[in-house]
Amino acid sequence: MIIFITGTPGTGKTTVSQLLKDQLPSRLVDINQLVEIEELYTGLDEERGYKVVDINALCSVLHEIILKENANIKEREDLNIEGIEQVKSLYLVVEGHLSHLCAGADVVIVLRTHPHVLKDRLAAKGFKEAKIRENVEAEALDVCAFEAYQEYKDRAHEIDTTSKKPQEIVNIIKEVITGEKSYPVGEVDFSDTLLNIS
Repeated sequence: MIIFITGTPGTGKTTVSQLLKDQLPSRLVDINQLVEIEELYTGLDEERGYKVVDINALCSVLHEIILKENANIKEREDLNIEGIEQVKSLYLVVEGHLSHLCAGADVVIVLRTHPHVLKDRLAAKGFKEAKIRENVEAEALDVCAFEAYQEYKDRAHEIDTTSKKPQEIVNIIKEVITGEKSYPVGEVDFSDTLLNIS
């Protein structure tokens, strides 16, 4: 199963993805590392302080990774290698705020955080003011959730992480991927904060 974990920067993707990887038989792909290693960017946005990612190139490289993972499982099946049942249950966890723009996921988890809390988290991480404002506004406007829903419909779920500990979020994700629960996009709404973002 291929799980994309996305959301605005500062919503907890990295922490949650690492915990999930540690608790499931899985491989983790960090989109930010992938962009760096494969040089999947077209330049630098000086004002906001980040690299401009080439989305088409990113999606192409991610597609190749997914194909390779699937081929490895198929090869083990064809060879009837002992332990194939464990291999079949492996997860590929793809973490990054651009992951939902690419195809290939079985499930997309959008992590959400109240914009006021998000603003403090991003400031603590040393983000530039322009980048903080852009991300806080994106969170208030449900940008990642909306984009994920456009691409994945009912395979996209959103979790409000504002007052949850990382392990609680991991437990919710496990319920989603096993089909026990659903957290449809549209249930988390921070739009009322738009007037109070400063």
